[in-house]
Amino acid sequence: MLRRAFIVLASTAMLSCNLDTSPTASTPIAAPSPPLAAPPLPTAVPGVLSVAMPIDSVDVANSAFGLIPFGYHGGGHTEDGHAGWDIEYRIGAPVRAAATGVVYSVEPDEIALGRTAVVLEHVVGEHFYRTHYTNLTTVVSDVVVDELILAGQPIGTAGTITASIGDQSITYAMTHFQLDDLEFHREVANQKAVSPEPFLSAAAKSLFDRIWPSAIYFQEPVEPFATNPRETVVTSRIWIRAGGDGPAGIRFTRRNTAYTYQLLAESGTVIETGDAVLRQNVRPATIDLISPTATRLGVYDIVSNEMRLAVGSPGAARAALSAASIYRTTR
Repeated sequence: MLRRAFIVLASTAMLSCNLDTSPTASTPIAAPSPPLAAPPLPTAVPGVLSVAMPIDSVDVANSAFGLIPFGYHGGGHTEDGHAGWDIEYRIGAPVRAAATGVVYSVEPDEIALGRTAVVLEHVVGEHFYRTHYTNLTTVVSDVVVDELILAGQPIGTAGTITASIGDQSITYAMTHFQLDDLEFHREVANQKAVSPEPFLSAAAKSLFDRIWPSAIYFQEPVEPFATNPRETVVTSRIWIRAGGDGPAGIRFTRRNTAYTYQLLAESGTVIETGDAVLRQNVRPATIDLISPTATRLGVYDIVSNEMRLAVGSPGAARAALSAASIYRTTR
């Protein structure tokens, strides 16, 4: 479930610094990167479930985060990785069945007190799956154990959460959507949970592609994918310039609730280090790169393996995203 701070203050620890101006090497802005291939299916056992997004297109919302990905190590998932997707809804919107199945359980939500969690079971040949829908404030009356539920049928209402974003208080609705493949197993909590991404139908993928680009969450600079590895806690990531005049590369390293950064030359040599302060309560998110001798103000936007990053010269006004360089990373 979502447990993240929306304003992150930099740590006071600093690494060494020896340059106050951005390295420049003018290059054309690269064409958009090809779409990432969906992660492979978790098993080779016959019987692949096709799932829809559990949300209608008219109910998509993004006042808080949009979508929190699979496998990120944030909030209550710092050790085992997030076992599903947290999806933001329009307040009052219904959560819908992602696939036709039978109601396996309707029980109190173990995390969101006073809410309900529904689990459906799905069978493809002899291959069993389950989908989970949590943080429901209401459950439709015909959603009872052993009842057949059709794909797209309303299950209940996405529950609301009130959180502080900067100096504002915001209320949004969300549900945790999880897919279990009962042929799969990993030695962590929620052992059967797999990413929904490779199971999406064509229509679901189209809706997902609309939602995902506006997702925003604290771990994004180091765990930027819709499907991140649950078994590996990734706390450092290098982004390499693919177009524009910014630094040749930047490495972000997450230390609990703070980031440090390193600017890289074409050779990979570190030319500047310091603390990175992210503020994700605005779109695009802002970033301050604070070295021991100067501060650069900028903005960034991340969608999977591509980041747009605009950082000004030391002491200059905050850069605009229209001036961003393109950076890419690998899965």
